[in-house]
Order: sequence, then structure tokens, then C-alpha cells
Amino acid sequence: MIFEILSTSAAAVLVGFSYLKRSELDDGEKIKKIALNCGLYVKEGKEIRTMQLYRKKKHEWGMEYVYRIPLGMSLTDFEKKMEHFRDGLNNRKNPIKFKSFLYLNFRENLIPQIQKILRDRYVSDKDVELKYDGMLHVKVLDRHIPKKINFHANMLGECIDWEIPLGETRYGFINHDMERGHITLAGATRKGKTVFLKLIITSVIHQQPDNIKLTLIDLKGGLAFTRFKNVKQVLEVATNIDEALSALQKVKNEMDQMKGWFDKNGSEDIKEAGVDTRHFIIVDEAAQISPNIITGKEEKEKARKCEEALSEIARIGAGLGYRLIYCSQYPTADVMNKQIKQNCDTVITYKLRDAVASRVVLDESGAEKLEVPGRAIYKTPDGVQLVQTPFIENEQIEKIIDTHIIIKTRKEEIKIEKTAKSGGSTFKLEEV
Repeated sequence: MIFEILSTSAAAVLVGFSYLKRSELDDGEKIKKIALNCGLYVKEGKEIRTMQLYRKKKHEWGMEYVYRIPLGMSLTDFEKKMEHFRDGLNNRKNPIKFKSFLYLNFRENLIPQIQKILRDRYVSDKDVELKYDGMLHVKVLDRHIPKKINFHANMLGECIDWEIPLGETRYGFINHDMERGHITLAGATRKGKTVFLKLIITSVIHQQPDNIKLTLIDLKGGLAFTRFKNVKQVLEVATNIDEALSALQKVKNEMDQMKGWFDKNGSEDIKEAGVDTRHFIIVDEAAQISPNIITGKEEKEKARKCEEALSEIARIGAGLGYRLIYCSQYPTADVMNKQIKQNCDTVITYKLRDAVASRVVLDESGAEKLEVPGRAIYKTPDGVQLVQTPFIENEQIEKIIDTHIIIKTRKEEIKIEKTAKSGGSTFKLEEV
């Protein structure tokens, strides 16, 4: 009887192994097969030249495969097929847990039990990155990204200067340096965009309380920014097109004054001038400010002037210390102004409605596949990563900004004044 059970158990394991052997390829071989099926090869007469695996290396975040590619092919050829590689490497399930075979019930039919073990494996969740240095490096990242990360104050302690906590990636937790320039931020309702906006504002106020100015524009009613309106670093919270136009014209006038000050003092940019102050302009829901969307002659003209001011901030503002964060729930070609988009070096997008919206924001599809709230695609000139951004509670925000809240009874006028500060200069707000 014991011999019979052991024999049956061994047979069951062999069935499982043989199934895996038939159905799964090594990722390195799979990458070659995907490339071949996508036409990534060169024909020389009757001979077909394909990519050849040179070496592979295991890392904490996954596997790196290095290939020789045929002469006449470039990194761009492979980048155009990125979605094919991602989908191809994720069209199977994760390696089976062989402990499952220990719980087989030998008093019942084993075949259905084995089939269930194979069927119930978790779906693979891999990402792919490409790099070329004479050889093609294909990074297959399979390090787990948690489905939720709760914010805690220690995250701010790990940030330096103008960094903010961004979230967990395949490589580990990373921060984003707001000095990189302007940001395009997109995402459908309740997918994490507004929470991340509040995290950005809270973080920069905490990190640089004496050097930060904020102009907040929320044309959905201003509710997202309500708790920040009495923070001393916030100059204005605009909640309609008239307030938005007034706020942006003030920013534009201030920027013109600053540019004149730079010219007078022979400074090329904010760093050379030694100016510590940064002015953040955050627009939540660009569609409400787009002249291509708004109807009515008068309102359309106001929207045109708003977009003109935003375009100038995007074009020349970075070097003068201005940081634009341009957001949209439903990005389309009509909403996303091309000049603004081209001057935003960083793109952060949560789940979008479809591949068309993803291509508008990212220049590639993928954002439509993000199902987990708080999961985003983070794109910079250095590359593209998946990231799970932290969830910050309103109570946590209020605790951090509490010491910066004041009662605002008078309007403030922007004036430029050179003052000694750490050997450099700063721009001050003078109440009138």
C-alpha cells in the first residue's frame, strides 16, 4: 500500500514536471522567440541573422540578459516592440510551488488535483527595460511591488533638499527630485492622482518651508486643495477660470520681473543666481482650462490667455525657479498642450481610460492596463519604471502642515528683493 502511494505520488510530480517542460520557455529563449516573431532579424541572402544570447546574470530585482544583435539593427527597433516583449513574458504563470504536491489527497483522483495546482498559480507580473552599449541589455524585472504603501513620516526623513517620496519600484523605494523640472501628471478618478498631488504639496512644504511658494489651481471646485489654502506658503487657490487667469497673470508678471533681475545681475539661471526660492504652479484638471474644450467666446478667450501663460511658464520658467505640475483626468490631444507637454521632463501617470489617452501622455500605451490604485508609470529622460506611490491620510497632512497655517487677512503683492542668505539670494513676499 505504501509503495503504491509513493509510486502514485512520484507519478504525479512527474506529470507536473512534464507539463511545465512542455509549456514554458526560459525567459532568455522567450525573448529571442518574441523578437523573431516580431520581425526583429536581418536577412543576408538566404540566411536569417537573429539576436544571440551572450550572457545572463541574476540580480535582486530579476534577470539581465545580454544579446548581440545583427548589424543594421538598433535599440530603437527593439523599443518599438516593448509591449510585445512585456506581454510575451507575462503570458504564462509564475513558477509552481512544489509544496502544493505534498497536500495531494491520494484517496481521490490525482489528475484533477494536479490540474488545479497548475491552473491556480498567480499570474506573472514582469516588466522589461532595454539598454544598449554595444550589446542589447534586456532587464526582466520581477521584484514584487506591493499593492499599497502607507505614508509614514520617516519617508520625508530620507529625502534630501527638493526630493519627495515617490514610492516602491522594482528596484526598491525611490524619491523624486523636484529640481528635475516640470511634471505632467495624469490619471482617472480615484486611481491616486489627487492623493499624490497632496503628497507633493505636503512634502515640499515640510522640506523647504522658507523657500517654497505655491499657486494652486483646481477648477473642479478647489476641494482637493482646501486644507492648504491658509498655509503661509500658498499664495492663491484658484477655483474658477477668472481666478485662474488672475493667478497665472501674477505668476507671469513675477516671472518677467525675475527675468529682468537675472539679466541685470548677469545670471543665466536660478542656480547661477544662487536663488533658493522655488515657485510651484499646480493645475489640477487641465481640461477645464483648455480653449479647445471650453465654449463661449469670452470664456474661451480667458482659457486661451491661461494656456498662453502656462506655455510660457513651461518654456522658460524652469531656469527661473518655477515648477509646473500639469494634471489631467482624461488627457486628449485637445487638452494636453503640445508646448507644455514637450517641456515637462517627467511624466507620472496612473490608470487611464484607454490606450489612446496613454499615448497622448506617455507616447506609448500601457497606462490603460494599470489596475491597482496608486500604481503609476514614472517616465523621465533616464527611463520608464512602474511605481506604487504612498497613500497619505488627510490627518497626516494636517499634522505636517499645522505649524505653517496662518490667518490670511490681506492680499500679498510679489516684490523682488535681494537679501544675503547662505552667500546667495532669495526672493521675498512683502505684504501691502
